Amino acid sequence: MSLFYEDEVCKVYNSNMEDIINNLEYDLIITDPPYNIDYKYPDYKDKTNSEEYISLFKHFKNKPCVVIHYPEAICNYVCKGIGSVNKIISWCYSNNSSSKAHRSIGFFNIIPDFKKVKQPYKNLNDKRIKKLIEKGSEGARLYDWFNDIELVKNVSKEKIKGFTNQIPIKLLERIILLTTEEGDTILDTFFGSGSIYFACKNTNRKCIGIEQSNIHLNYFLERLKSI
Repeated sequence: MSLFYEDEVCKVYNSNMEDIINNLEYDLIITDPPYNIDYKYPDYKDKTNSEEYISLFKHFKNKPCVVIHYPEAICNYVCKGIGSVNKIISWCYSNNSSSKAHRSIGFFNIIPDFKKVKQPYKNLNDKRIKKLIEKGSEGARLYDWFNDIELVKNVSKEKIKGFTNQIPIKLLERIILLTTEEGDTILDTFFGSGSIYFACKNTNRKCIGIEQSNIHLNYFLERLKSI
């Protein structure tokens, strides 16, 4: 295994996921895989046939994992590779450049605990809500759809210039809080620019990243320098 980076939060390997995933120890996989849409990455082929794409997800079979993808892909490819999904949450956002305005978050071999994360009460003048707050309640139970986390757009502070499909750190933090405990180790098999690193650091978790693109790994180093 080629160790690219290591600190107190994370180990990052410059490798193909399929080559090393069985040699790693972790508590949960959280990842958004390449979408197999023939996007022209400089050093990665984003197009395989259906059987090859399904085989990619077979490496997650019987493992607790969370996959962020479009709904059709969850049904047609991810589930065929991993097996039955325990829970699907919709992540909804505004998107002026495409007709697609939501993605699915599929939970496999793990069930999110909605008691762990609260959303703010919407009507603070409601008598029932006032009583709950007086008793110490910090918010309402989450819905099975998230509409309060936007895409990372070009004007976003966390946007990495030149990097596409950047998952918001806030979204990853929420998934982490719903599924893990402090000190757990999370594996991102498609590390990209390293958003999972910052989400784990902010929530007192550890992480392991696998990324085969040297260009993406350099984006991660740039993000580290910027903070």
